[in-house]
Amino acid sequence: MRDTSYVLDVPYPHHFQRESTPLWLSFVASALGIAAPDISAPYSWCELGCGQGLGAALNAAANPQGRFVAVDFNPQHIAHGRALARAAGLDNLEFVEADFASLAGMAGEQGAQYDFIVLSGVYSWISAADREAVRRCVRHWLKPGGILYLGYMCQPGMAFLSAMQRFLRCRGDSVTGDSVARLQAGLGLLGRMEQGGAGFFREHPAAGRYLAAGRREDPRQLAHELLNAHWDSLHVADVMAALSTCGCEYIGSATPLENIDALSLPGNLLPLLQELRTPAERETFKDLARNQSERRDLYQSGVRRLDEQAHRQALFDQVVTALPGAPEGGGIDFDTRIGPVQGQSGLFGPLLGALAAGPCSFAELARLPALQGQTGLISPALQMLAWAGHIHPLLPGEVATERCRSLNQVLCERALQGTAYGYLAAPSLGSAVAADRLQMVALRVLLEYPGIAGRLLRETVRTLLANAGGAGEADLEQRLLAFETVVLPRWRQMGVL
Repeated sequence: MRDTSYVLDVPYPHHFQRESTPLWLSFVASALGIAAPDISAPYSWCELGCGQGLGAALNAAANPQGRFVAVDFNPQHIAHGRALARAAGLDNLEFVEADFASLAGMAGEQGAQYDFIVLSGVYSWISAADREAVRRCVRHWLKPGGILYLGYMCQPGMAFLSAMQRFLRCRGDSVTGDSVARLQAGLGLLGRMEQGGAGFFREHPAAGRYLAAGRREDPRQLAHELLNAHWDSLHVADVMAALSTCGCEYIGSATPLENIDALSLPGNLLPLLQELRTPAERETFKDLARNQSERRDLYQSGVRRLDEQAHRQALFDQVVTALPGAPEGGGIDFDTRIGPVQGQSGLFGPLLGALAAGPCSFAELARLPALQGQTGLISPALQMLAWAGHIHPLLPGEVATERCRSLNQVLCERALQGTAYGYLAAPSLGSAVAADRLQMVALRVLLEYPGIAGRLLRETVRTLLANAGGAGEADLEQRLLAFETVVLPRWRQMGVL
């Protein structure tokens, strides 16, 4: 009989989250005035529910000081992750096939193991018993001062989806075919219900928007999201209370914007927020104010707050770089959940102008004549730019250029064969950069022929794509030109190539 408690017949799509990286977690923690684990010295990192292992592989390749352990109960996922690690020669990455109940028993015997524990796309999709097992792992495994990153669906923004998910589960049990086929049949019926004027969609317009967005998503991901037996959008106060039993205290969001109340909440609600005292009621208030649908929470085992001088020094030590496509000056508009927020040109213009010329430390930015008297605004501005994908912190210490290139070569070769990984390791970032198939094929050519450029590069890429059945990609010439003139220089700077 088919196991309907979890989707097993289709693998979870390859994914990566920058918020899972040790450098990103340290960067955000420093901005919050929290002492994060030292990532310039050896440290350990564990991902619970790693999927097919791409995120763990990218982290391991780009962070030579770390020891990485990635766990999943799906044997297909673990087999893929192990094969990828072997092909890329990642000797600091271990994959473990185990369920959460087994892990919890192991954790009790092993004790404190990890400086970072990360979960993304897991906590809302498992049973209450498995959530308790996860918390037992955290309680025993997370070192004092260690950081937990926990991503999950939350109330109130995902409340509407509960009824739809339950319908899709019921519908799926009566439809033959794999999970994707069953999901698409159910979504198609829901779409016809919306068109027919079903009251649910009139009362919950967010449900219609979700259906429309779902048509653009990878159906395999939606199958994993919507067809599991266990599905819950959680209240932040409940999550905070549960994690407190593990000795973990909420310290902020891995999404930097959400740590800046003046920019992430409607201005007329800020006085109301000041009336609230406990972290649980403040975070619940914020979720209501934003109609939050997903949280990326940070917790620390035994909070270690920096004093004023140490906080200042931690900020001054940060070094950031512009990412491909970043604005090079002037004001900037940020698209937030509460609407557009305009960044002042007098603050963001000098920052972007300086970073367009190359990486800068916080201390260097603070010495810019145009920013005199605005030092206190630099950290929030950098956090906003990082959240928007315009800049990224640089990794301190050793940079694993050759390790990343080895992994990137494997990813690019498989991309040519049709596997959609979507990311490449970026050693100077201790992270990854997004890359479409065209860019990955171009990088494959450059890794094999480092001196190739211009028309010859473009013709070689076109030939490879044609042989692989992809020569009909839209705007091929323009995209190759943009890659060579805009993206490639930044990738060279970051060590991707």
